[in-house]
Amino acid sequence: MRSWFCALLIVCPLAAQQITRDASDTGGTFFVDGIVYQYAAASDCTVVVAAHSVVNRKFLAVKIRVYNSGLRSMTVKPGDVVVSDAIGGRELIAIPGSELARKMRKPQNMARYAVNGIGGAPTDTPITSDMAGSFMEMMRAMAAHTNSGTMPAGRNVLYTDSPDALQEDVAGPIECDQVCRLRNREAMAADPLSQLQHPSSPELVEQYALLANTVPPHANAAGVLYYALGKLAEGSPVTAHATKSRRVHLTVPLMGETFEFELPVE
Repeated sequence: MRSWFCALLIVCPLAAQQITRDASDTGGTFFVDGIVYQYAAASDCTVVVAAHSVVNRKFLAVKIRVYNSGLRSMTVKPGDVVVSDAIGGRELIAIPGSELARKMRKPQNMARYAVNGIGGAPTDTPITSDMAGSFMEMMRAMAAHTNSGTMPAGRNVLYTDSPDALQEDVAGPIECDQVCRLRNREAMAADPLSQLQHPSSPELVEQYALLANTVPPHANAAGVLYYALGKLAEGSPVTAHATKSRRVHLTVPLMGETFEFELPVE
């Protein structure tokens, strides 16, 4: 009885510990318009993150998207996310989107932050399987029309060196792995990190901000956290012609697991 009780005391603390997922071990990297994205996957969720300077390079934006692939809803809270300076070794304090928008609305800051008075965020419309099927049907019809010879060459027709090569290519199944699907999701609409590098409105900054969200099964939630870019320490350049670098360490706790990333800041 005593031995069983001792074993229970040892196992219980281990069971209570969170599982840590590192992007280098359980995920990978992809790019969207020059911006580096990292992802880490677990059995019930996948976290995708990226970081870039925004608002006239005065602030750091950290974009987070959480996919819920499990059977239970999960909650994402901005206050649970920890962003620290990977070079300076200290935690950064997030600036709420509403506060940053308030600063941008001040007349003395409009030129400094390159404020654009036209607000409104672009609609984030998902690409559905129906849309992909319609596209493939259109491509097949165009290929069949071209190969039939009913149109003279050189007038808006598809061209290949090998007869029927195009028909064989489009008839096959579309292969898209996990990285492909994650990358397409970030690239199919206007990306906040790209949008906020240009003159932006305070309304856009607020609309992109990450808010607390309960994510139902087979859904996702995304948003941006803002930080003062000037608070980040700069690392020494590796070569004589290289520029100084800045990096952040990102921790996202979800459903008893911790997802960790280290991101470059451009």
